[in-house]
Amino acid sequence: MGIFGNSESKPPEAPPVPARPASPAPAEKERGVPATAAAAKPGTCIIASKTVIKGEITGDEDVIVEGNVEGQIRITRDLRVGANGVVKATVEAQSIIVSGELVGDCQASVRVEIQATGRLTGNLRAPKIVIAEGAMFRGNSDMSARKDDKKVVAL
Repeated sequence: MGIFGNSESKPPEAPPVPARPASPAPAEKERGVPATAAAAKPGTCIIASKTVIKGEITGDEDVIVEGNVEGQIRITRDLRVGANGVVKATVEAQSIIVSGELVGDCQASVRVEIQATGRLTGNLRAPKIVIAEGAMFRGNSDMSARKDDKKVVAL
């Protein structure tokens, strides 16, 4: 026999917690946050769709461009140009993924990817280049190693 009389009583069960929807929150849909920005990792710089930047962007974090950037971008991480993003700049990054428009020379240490909705006008230098069906590319591509990456062997 229990302390309060009934030894077989069980504590009341908590109501089940509803599963969180997989789609973006309603506030994100209302503000017009693109899917690429909504899925961004913490520590990612997002240049929103109504933002214009003219000048130089440097840093050590991922950058997502949904707005407009003119000038130069030099980052040690990944650059993603969203479907509505426009970049008119010289770009150096670890990886460059273009879903919108990029005009300028690009150099990536890992890869450049132009997705089906992407348009890239300029010269590319990267060890891996991916151009999806439907993408637009105008320029030259160089998939050789950078000059400072080559090892000199003395005999």
